[in-house]
Amino acid sequence: MISGYAVRFMLLLTLLFIAFPGLAEDERIGLVLGGGGARGAAHVGVLKVLEEQGIAVDVVVGTSMGAIIGALYASGYRAADIEQILERIDWAAALSDQPGREQLSPQRKADAALIPSSLEVGISLEGLRAPQGLIQGQNLGLLLRQLLLHVGPLENFDHLPIPFRAVAADVVTGEQVILGSGDLVDAVRASMSVPGAFQPIRIDERLLVDGGVVDNVPIDVARAMGADRLIVVDVGGGLLSEDALSSPASVTRQVISILMASQTRRTLELLETGDVLIRPELGDMGSADFPRAVDAVLPGEVAARGAIDQLRDFAATPDRLATFDARPQPAWASERRIGRIEVDGSHSRTAFLVETRLATLLGSRADPLGIETRIGELYGEGHYERISYRLEDSEDALVLKVIPYDKSWGPSFLRLGLRLSDDFDGGSTYQVDALARLASDIRPGAEWRLRLALGELNELSAGWRVPFGENSRLYVYPYAALRALDQPLFIADQRAELARLRWTRGRIGTEFGYDWSPVTRSYVQLERGQDRLSRRIGSGELPGRQREDYGFTAIGLIRDSLDDATFPTRGVLFDGRVEVYQPWLGSESTAQVLRLDLNRAFSHERYLMLAGIRAASARSDTVSLQAVDFLGGLANLSGYGERQLAGPQVFLARSLLMRRMGDTQQLFSLPTYLGVSLEAGNVWEQRADFSFDDLIYAGALYLGISTPLGPVFLGYGRSSEGSSAIYLNFGSLVRPSRQ
Repeated sequence: MISGYAVRFMLLLTLLFIAFPGLAEDERIGLVLGGGGARGAAHVGVLKVLEEQGIAVDVVVGTSMGAIIGALYASGYRAADIEQILERIDWAAALSDQPGREQLSPQRKADAALIPSSLEVGISLEGLRAPQGLIQGQNLGLLLRQLLLHVGPLENFDHLPIPFRAVAADVVTGEQVILGSGDLVDAVRASMSVPGAFQPIRIDERLLVDGGVVDNVPIDVARAMGADRLIVVDVGGGLLSEDALSSPASVTRQVISILMASQTRRTLELLETGDVLIRPELGDMGSADFPRAVDAVLPGEVAARGAIDQLRDFAATPDRLATFDARPQPAWASERRIGRIEVDGSHSRTAFLVETRLATLLGSRADPLGIETRIGELYGEGHYERISYRLEDSEDALVLKVIPYDKSWGPSFLRLGLRLSDDFDGGSTYQVDALARLASDIRPGAEWRLRLALGELNELSAGWRVPFGENSRLYVYPYAALRALDQPLFIADQRAELARLRWTRGRIGTEFGYDWSPVTRSYVQLERGQDRLSRRIGSGELPGRQREDYGFTAIGLIRDSLDDATFPTRGVLFDGRVEVYQPWLGSESTAQVLRLDLNRAFSHERYLMLAGIRAASARSDTVSLQAVDFLGGLANLSGYGERQLAGPQVFLARSLLMRRMGDTQQLFSLPTYLGVSLEAGNVWEQRADFSFDDLIYAGALYLGISTPLGPVFLGYGRSSEGSSAIYLNFGSLVRPSRQ
């Protein structure tokens, strides 16, 4: 028989559980973090308030940015830790595929110098193929790996300090995909792969993109994990005004936002009594405003405090809170040594290259920065879509496991470029360039290289570049080329054009080289060819036609550590070579030519400076066409036209000062610079003629814009000799010494 006291006690206990749900020991609390790009940093402010209120969550579910924050929290990071991470992230680097330019291979730097455009597509017998996303996410993946290095592959994400799920979408079927096992970094990367912006991630034969397209606030997933009550954070952005719909891209984003907002409204209808919905007021912050991401933390905190009365009901009991607070925190012992390296070659034709290049890490400290530096150098070879790694304990050693993924739109590529020049005085030129790199089946890593150039310079060339040696740093490159260009010929005062000549060169040769590091290359070159000059425009006592055979051996050294080929802020470019023209190679000349190009970059806040010296000096019995070098053009003795000054003895010293304009924190913008250059130089026939008294002084004022098709410059230049020119140029001011 139950006494009246017992009945009253049970009724009182029931009322207390209803009034204060946090007292229920077996009640499971779910945290749902929605997607919203940079706006998702508001989740951190919400987490700070949850920790202050003593709320212990039992499961975490996230989509997109919510998956990133959720994975960090579930793996042991506290809110303050995540806020510090947001403060120190270099978003421009994290959302870029390429490592620092210093880590690009010398060959990829040379290709970029030849064709400054970043427009590159895959080619095959089926036609052209483009990447499935503008960003491959290599650097973001490395950042996430560094943050989650303490978490290895898991059979189930329930084994994390807080059980976790990431939500993605199958881009082929349109189905929701719940990621709850495997590699946590890959799961997060898949969940935040915004269609069109990021390359989709393949997991278990499914091609996955951002989960926001199917479930931006995954309430049902948290319920399926056993959550009784939910704390839901929605950071989805609002719709753009009509004035902001100014391009096809903005209209497309608006349509996607409308569909996602409609889906989110239906999802939020699943909320039940006792659940809490938090919607931070983020103003005009957009999903791509990552440099401002940390500014979203405070609005998230304010929104959570606005729901403080409801959140108090989620407070854990002292015992439950003590257990929650005692969950392990992220830790990685970087003093541990790498005992074995395993490379998964199932996704790459050149896995052997990865294995040999990383072999030097055996026995070294398992330092993520050191590992990522080596991986960045490999990624800089240009073969890979992404390279992922993880460190795992085995019975006998710490194992570095690496998976390189070849570019899915390769392995053969076509790089396209367009360069224009106009002096607004009747002198305009254009240049269309195409460089095809065709993967060779004869030897993995080798490539056939075909170049077609039309316009100011016409060229057709072909070669076969073959790397060899233990680390594939040695290479041999036999080639053949035919090119033609128009060369103006001026009278002595260099102001009036006397004639225009057609200069045609056919050549064959071989280059042997060694890439000592990503910034240093040395090489030996043998070349034989023939130059022909014919008159196109003009009259006088010039020979109607001239032909000259040549052959030379050359030795050269290139050291290129510039962080940007056009607007560098640091680094040095040294390009020096000696050419010796040999009769045994069929040369009619016995010239010895020294060519030198040295540039150094400096920067301070918005300002950058590039100082350089360029020189060429020929020692020969007769003046030969091969010894001739040129000056003229913007920042190349401004005031003169392209290649207006020509001679076998050349000297140019210059200093360029530039200031970056506009908001430097914008990620997806076209960097714009206002610059001024000061130059001094000239050309001479003989070494003995060189004199500083003969120097021509020049200067230019210009505006430079970095675009995906390469840099664009609009400027005005004037020389001390009275010549002046207005320039509209597509192409870098830091030019390759050899083309």
